[in-house]
Amino acid sequence: MASDPLPSEIGLARTCAERLLPHVDARTAERLTGARWDAGRVEESGQFHRVLVLDDVAVLRMTRMAEAGAAPGTCWAPDDSPAFHLPRRMGLLQALAARGLPFSVPAPLSEVWHAETAEGVPLTAAVLQPYLPGQPHPVHEGDPAVLRGIVDALDAVDVTDGDVAAGLGPAWAFRGPWTDERIQALRALPAALPAEHAGALPQSWQEAVEVIATTVRTWFSEPAVAPRLVHGDLAGHNLRWVPVPGEGDAVVWRLAGILDWDLAHAGDPARNVADLAIWHGQDLIDEIARDTDEAGRVRVWLGNAALEALDDARARQELTGRPLRWDKLLRKVLPRIERAMTAF
Repeated sequence: MASDPLPSEIGLARTCAERLLPHVDARTAERLTGARWDAGRVEESGQFHRVLVLDDVAVLRMTRMAEAGAAPGTCWAPDDSPAFHLPRRMGLLQALAARGLPFSVPAPLSEVWHAETAEGVPLTAAVLQPYLPGQPHPVHEGDPAVLRGIVDALDAVDVTDGDVAAGLGPAWAFRGPWTDERIQALRALPAALPAEHAGALPQSWQEAVEVIATTVRTWFSEPAVAPRLVHGDLAGHNLRWVPVPGEGDAVVWRLAGILDWDLAHAGDPARNVADLAIWHGQDLIDEIARDTDEAGRVRVWLGNAALEALDDARARQELTGRPLRWDKLLRKVLPRIERAMTAF
């Protein structure tokens, strides 16, 4: 969903354009300071940010005051807010841009502007970043060798290096780690579902929840492999592909850049494969994965993501009291849980 920029957002873009970083060359600086931001569009779909996009020029990333879709009147805790984390996240992009990755990352063009309370707690923040051209790859297809190359490039980044390590976030996102309470609540999901959907859950539902959630929890305390750079949301519009004419009528898709590193952390590289498989097709897992062991972990991570989606839906229904479209969600995620159980 997109909207026209508000006058305040146009003014904020101009404010950031007056605070460009020293590495920005004179030509780019001239384009930014003279940009017609009123001709841009504000992309509203991000969980943490709204983004004012001016095609072929730059983007203005603006932090949200509350999570997208949150109940009215709610707001982030101070140390969870995107405004608090934006400087760290921009530091990570600067570190990655210096590593010579085979694709672009949107390292900041300006200082991070922020507004804060009288006590110095960040309320909102914004930053200019380069516009990365491209489009999402066609869904449910892809060259496994090219996709494996993306994972290899991320694997090659030293997550213990000072600048990179300082920019990484926690491995747990959204609702945090699997606690015993969350596991028990999800085991009891059949009672929270409308009667017509409760029967869709497998008979082994409670076992599946217990096995997948506790396995993943163990991996965080006792990693199955050495931690590598995990993007955290390596799918869809976050990967910017450019179609290049191939032989005959063929089209070759070249990766131009990767956006949205907000969930980047040091963790199991199988999570990158899992994210790619969600978009490009889970039938490619064995071809993208490094070996059969990694392929098995990919399926477990996909099962874990399915449990997270169901737990999030359960919590939202409990919070709002509004029924959800469980049929659509269950059709999407239950096959991933079933495939995850085959990995044990």
